[in-house]
Amino acid sequence: MNLNDKQKDSLFKLFIFGIIQVFCLFYYVIVSGFAGTFEWTAQELSTNTYGTIMAILNLIILVNGMIIFMYLVIFVILVLKS
Repeated sequence: MNLNDKQKDSLFKLFIFGIIQVFCLFYYVIVSGFAGTFEWTAQELSTNTYGTIMAILNLIILVNGMIIFMYLVIFVILVLKS
């Protein structure tokens, strides 16, 4: 399958954001392991340092996931259009 420049660019950005997402998920598991819990409550997220890190990390994962979805949709549209 031959890809044009827009498709290659979209696929490359999808790959980069996917790698960032995987690293964030690994970091989430590591920090949760250090904190001793994988079920974060609202009180834990707002009272200790690990909770603050997890809240920020959850926000990064959410935004990055939306970006990945957007680039995936763009890539599929570009492939179906050509």
